[in-house]
Amino acid sequence: MTVVETRRCRTCLPQETDTDWLLTIDAEVMDQVPDAEYEARLTHCAACPFRQQDTCLKCGCYVSYRARLATKHCPLNVW
Repeated sequence: MTVVETRRCRTCLPQETDTDWLLTIDAEVMDQVPDAEYEARLTHCAACPFRQQDTCLKCGCYVSYRARLATKHCPLNVW
C-alpha cells in the first residue's frame, strides 16, 4: 500500500491507522517529543478556540500529528 492510497483529506478526522503511517514515515527523519511534552501540547490545544476536532484552523494541520513532532510548533507560539 502506498502513501497516496491511504492519505485522507484534511477535513476528515484522522483515524488511528492514518496517524500511525504518518508518524512512522516522519519518525525516520524527524524527532518526536517525549510523551509528557506531547500530552502538555495537546492540553494547550484542547482549550484553543482555533481547534476544530483534530484540525488547527490557523495552519490546517492535524493537531495530534503536529504536536508529536519536535520540529513543529504551535502557529500561535503557545508551545
